[in-house]
Amino acid sequence: MSYDDAFPPLPGPGFQIVRPPKRNAIPIRDPKSNPVPNGKEAKSSRNKRLSETTSTLKTKETLQPVKLPFSQLTAATVVSVDHRKHLGTFNGTWNANVYAAQFIPEALSAVNHSYATVIKSACLTNIDYADYISRFAGKKYLTPLACLAPITSTNRIINSSLTGENYKAYFDTALTAEIQAHTSSISTYNLYKVPLAFKSIQQHLFELHVPGMREDRPQVDLGGTIMLRQLRIDRQTDLPIGMDLWLQPGGGKDRGYPAPGFTGFQYNASVWGLQRAKELVILRVDGLLAESMVFNCAFQVQLQWFDKFARAVNDIGQQIYHDGSEGEDEALEMSTTEGDIEVRNGQLSNGDKNETAKSWMTQMLFPKKSDGVKQKGLPQGVFEQEFFDNMLNYEQQKAVDTIQKQNYGDIPFLISGPPGTGKTKTIVEAALQLAYHTSPVRKHILLCAPSDPAADILALRVKAHVPFQDLFRLNAPTRSFAEVPAALLPHCYTVNDLFSIPDFDLLMSFKIVVTTCRDADLLVQARVTNRDVCKLERGMTAAVHYGGKLDGFKTALHWDALLIDEAAQATEPEAGIPLTVVAPPDHGSFGKVIFVMAGDQFQLGPRVYSRQIALEMSLFERLFDRPVYRDHPLARRSLKRNSLTNQPREEMIRPPFANLIRNYRSHPAILSIPSALFYNDTLVAEAIDTDRVEGWIGWKGRGWPVLFAENTGGDVRELEGYGWYNISEAKKACDFAKSLAGHISQSDICIMSPFRGQVKILRDIIRRLPYELHNVNIGPTEAYQGLEHQFVIICTTRTQSRYLLEDHAGGLGIINEPKRFNVAMTRAKSGLIVIGNPEILCKDNSWNAFGKFCWRHGLWKGFEESEEQEGSEKSEESPNSTNASPPKKKHVWDSSDEPTPSYISSLETGMIYAEEQPIREGQRQRLRKLRGSNNQSLMTTQDEEDAMWTSGIAAELALREE
Repeated sequence: MSYDDAFPPLPGPGFQIVRPPKRNAIPIRDPKSNPVPNGKEAKSSRNKRLSETTSTLKTKETLQPVKLPFSQLTAATVVSVDHRKHLGTFNGTWNANVYAAQFIPEALSAVNHSYATVIKSACLTNIDYADYISRFAGKKYLTPLACLAPITSTNRIINSSLTGENYKAYFDTALTAEIQAHTSSISTYNLYKVPLAFKSIQQHLFELHVPGMREDRPQVDLGGTIMLRQLRIDRQTDLPIGMDLWLQPGGGKDRGYPAPGFTGFQYNASVWGLQRAKELVILRVDGLLAESMVFNCAFQVQLQWFDKFARAVNDIGQQIYHDGSEGEDEALEMSTTEGDIEVRNGQLSNGDKNETAKSWMTQMLFPKKSDGVKQKGLPQGVFEQEFFDNMLNYEQQKAVDTIQKQNYGDIPFLISGPPGTGKTKTIVEAALQLAYHTSPVRKHILLCAPSDPAADILALRVKAHVPFQDLFRLNAPTRSFAEVPAALLPHCYTVNDLFSIPDFDLLMSFKIVVTTCRDADLLVQARVTNRDVCKLERGMTAAVHYGGKLDGFKTALHWDALLIDEAAQATEPEAGIPLTVVAPPDHGSFGKVIFVMAGDQFQLGPRVYSRQIALEMSLFERLFDRPVYRDHPLARRSLKRNSLTNQPREEMIRPPFANLIRNYRSHPAILSIPSALFYNDTLVAEAIDTDRVEGWIGWKGRGWPVLFAENTGGDVRELEGYGWYNISEAKKACDFAKSLAGHISQSDICIMSPFRGQVKILRDIIRRLPYELHNVNIGPTEAYQGLEHQFVIICTTRTQSRYLLEDHAGGLGIINEPKRFNVAMTRAKSGLIVIGNPEILCKDNSWNAFGKFCWRHGLWKGFEESEEQEGSEKSEESPNSTNASPPKKKHVWDSSDEPTPSYISSLETGMIYAEEQPIREGQRQRLRKLRGSNNQSLMTTQDEEDAMWTSGIAAELALREE
């Protein structure tokens, strides 16, 4: 549903009439020969038709029950043959489509399509870029950016591979599809018959509760617009008044009359405030005449979000040279640096990268092996600089040192940081070193992240090490003050109680500017990018000193480095916005811009509605898939812990990447499967204080802090459109949380589910008796990316296999979603419980590996009959019970007779060895006592860790003891 389909608007000030689309001509009813039936006759006729329809359905097929919210159940509620196409495919038998949109009575939905008088509300003041630019650049050399032309798309482009030549067309097509998908998606969050509360009558402010706003479902920002239509409610039917007759064939709808069920006005309300924690929106509604104060609310896509992406794509497309240089070279052509003269492919150059045929942007987006630098010798492994953070490990120090020296070539430097390995710490240290300890010092650093919370973390960590005047946190005017940490507010700039851009001279004085990738567009529109500043400086210099001509004059770049944290969560057009800020001009400047990204492509990527690979694959992931990174002998995919590459290291190019391997978050049992499945078994568990729940009596088998609890209770589609839920699973999760609350604080416990319906049910159950746990953290899986908790309980929810394909097609659930699986499994520090159905989870390779891990080590809580099963109320076994046993038949995860699988990690074998070490040591001590100090016949030359040695000692001890 588009903007016009929701509430058809018209441009222009004040208020206007919005008319419905033209309809086919309807014959006019003759009031004498064919009068409009009165209410009693209409009701009788309608009941007769419903009776006939119901009778026909019962004779031909079996009806499945249709569940609707209680408020929507009326005597006239029925599913007819004509409506079944909305619920499922009719092939002789009727099957409910559980993924169909929430049912909305036509008496409510039709109000949104009736024509109305539109009344606009005052909007929040935006940045006046024309005035801002003129105050520092006048009007001759820099002017405000022109408005973008509408995005055009070519459908055939999206199926081709990305190149420099089709870059703009490729992403224009992707963005067009994303706008359409987002528009369709956001319309599903429209609210019907909801109250609007008074906030301030004098300021025309009102409060609206928007369910799901905490998870950006729907996405609402300051300065946005929400369309309201005030209903006139019939107290007897609890539906808009007069809609029954208006909707009848030949009634007011067919005649083009306005719907009588609302006041006839559409209020385009402006968002003036947000309270995301309470899911409240503060709206400015001008001209509202209060009647029922019950409204239909429609959300719309804020197209200015996509204008930023389109602007970046357009700018990048113009900067990339169409010389075919973006392709991968077949033969490895490397460059070496000798003083100030560069030897590249056998030809000499003066080293001025801005004068070469290949642009800087091409090298950043399409790096090749020939852009790398050949390694002359082995690295020393000793770092001379003084680090701001003394707790950095070797891999982190090595990454910072490489970035600081930039000895890897003119390509992006990528930091691969699995969960808990400290990639944010590394990126912050790199920014500090570039700003203060590099020679020559990088004067101005742009530090970005895809989201505001991630950018806030960067700013808070930088703040601890820099003078106050060196740090600036750039926020868009659409961000509310409540969302910004109090410690960062002094580092922000505001105008008229809205975040804004400081004056030019002040902005240019900051050494480190922290913002989101999307809000970096503020710098683009303010014309303070490297290309704009150089253009201004050259123009002013030429006018003042050289009579309008410049021969050989070069300007210094303002932005020296761009560092993006959590880069795998940003779409490529989004990451392209700050790239256009720091991109140097093609000529007339000196200096080199460093581009660094840190992320993890094996966790959740960008949130995309259209599910296109063009946007789902981040720039970070795409670059790691290019041969210069992918095929390097030290790439993570080619490397295992303690393994050595066969290629002599002095013949390689210097790795333009860093692999962080030390995890400081999780117990090794929690980390074991993710390390094997996603990180080529390279992770090292370095976390301390992971034994806080070691004494909990619910652990099974080896006693490791991981447990799989079997649940076969049915999953059900939530009535009000929130998704799937599973009552028996929710109660198990709450039982576990209550048991754990005696060992750790409630705030240390997290319960997550991929379905909003299950999250809603969990929050409701755990707050009531017999649990009353008000501080346990509950939310959707996506919300916990980047976060950690002492104890995590994962509710997989799905127990019916017939919906797995639909789940995967819609990006729902946690089965057959490896990135969502990885995020869920790596949030816990001290303990992890997974609740699910093995018969369903075994269909997913990732869950199958985890299940077999739990089974072979006894980390298992067997089947317990659900309270909901067979419709009877039965008591559940306590989660602390120890008498649960696996099914007698071979379990789906019983791999005792299978060869050793490849996903058994070194972390798992290390834990087994650590447990058996005391046993082996005891055997040695007993052997020494038996053989005596003079008996040397039992001395062995075999390695004590050899399995044959261990088994031999055990056999000899058994014989001697007999």
